[in-house]
Amino acid sequence: MTNSPVPPLIVAARATPTPTGAAGNPSPAKPGEIDEALTRVFDKAARMDSTQAPSFVVGDFNGDASEDIAVLAKVNPDSLAGINNELANWILEDPKQVPIPGTKAALQATRAKTVSAEKGDLLVAIIHGVGAQGWRNHDARQAFLLRNAAGANPRVQSAKHLKEMTPNSKLPPLTGDVILETINGRPGLIFWTGAKYAWMPYE
Repeated sequence: MTNSPVPPLIVAARATPTPTGAAGNPSPAKPGEIDEALTRVFDKAARMDSTQAPSFVVGDFNGDASEDIAVLAKVNPDSLAGINNELANWILEDPKQVPIPGTKAALQATRAKTVSAEKGDLLVAIIHGVGAQGWRNHDARQAFLLRNAAGANPRVQSAKHLKEMTPNSKLPPLTGDVILETINGRPGLIFWTGAKYAWMPYE
């Protein structure tokens, strides 16, 4: 993401949960639990940006019936090399560069551009849940860091409800909850493609 003044994607008081239809632990996420999850996965490389409100949303983003969490995370300047390490336990990507399933771009075998985090970046850290405990599970370590994915007015919506609300929209195949947001005045959504997270405009 650039350092332009873009409203952040996940903006919520740290202790305020975001409604979700995801399965798993229904109790509200607590700041301490979120910090623990980020430390478990990213060590000291990224931490929640508590200056934003809200700073997280929860939902079943990859459609496996286990609750996931997406957190607005600040990069530790001393950990940039680790954040950008291709052998890291997480995947760093730009959702706007991920082809939308079913489009011509998705059918073309093109090498994805290398994505690198920079000092001062706000990244969207998504931790996939495991079992009934979801993202709180100590075995929950599959994670993504999304760059250039910050937007305003984020909210979680299930794929089913989204399709019912806009039956005429040209939506790609959706298997999990999506994050609706607005970037630079353009409405869009972050969704799971089955392997990565992509962003697409949504009117």
